[in-house]
Amino acid sequence: METPEFDLRPAQDEFSTNRQTAHEYVRTVLRRAILKGELAGGTRLVQAELAAMLEVSTTPVREALRDLATEGLVQFDPHRGAIVSELSSDDVHDIYAIRMVLEPMAMREAVPKISDALIARLRHLHESMMQAPHSADWVDRNRVFHMAVYETAASTRLASIIRNLQDASVMYIGASLKDKPSLRDEANRDHGRILAALEARDAEAAVEALEEHLRTSIDAYDETHAPS
Repeated sequence: METPEFDLRPAQDEFSTNRQTAHEYVRTVLRRAILKGELAGGTRLVQAELAAMLEVSTTPVREALRDLATEGLVQFDPHRGAIVSELSSDDVHDIYAIRMVLEPMAMREAVPKISDALIARLRHLHESMMQAPHSADWVDRNRVFHMAVYETAASTRLASIIRNLQDASVMYIGASLKDKPSLRDEANRDHGRILAALEARDAEAAVEALEEHLRTSIDAYDETHAPS
């Protein structure tokens, strides 16, 4: 499968910048295309083709592909080179099973340490997600919303483990949003419940809302990726 054409326009918001290096620009464009489903799983990513398409040398393309491989969005095959990672039902269920254990733990740690400044940041993120259409930017905001809680108030080691799981989840979330656009609204409602519980400093309510949010995501994946 040759590298298809896809949207090269970077978003002008808090997740992009006009002062990006070529490496950062290529990574941003490819990442957005993968999360939006414009580069499907199994697509071969030919460095020379991407460099010509993006009007850069092959060096930033190679560096960007390595970064995306670290996130799990790209894989290197000995025979085919770089390819977009393909979704695995076993992988996604493993990831969410572990998240269902670790994220409630982190949430309980975090709630007693929640600051007014963090609440204000989460409120801003939630409002921006309510307005954002289905896009890679929404997926990024979703991850930032959750990690803002864990990285600010939970233990450093636990937050780091969860970040790795969140990074591994982004492709599944992007695919589910593409196949089930209503998932965005469901997730936004879940975020509203989490935010309300955090504002009330109610740990158990926050955990309950979080667990429902994770179930919403895995149910959406199962619904849109059921065997035919």
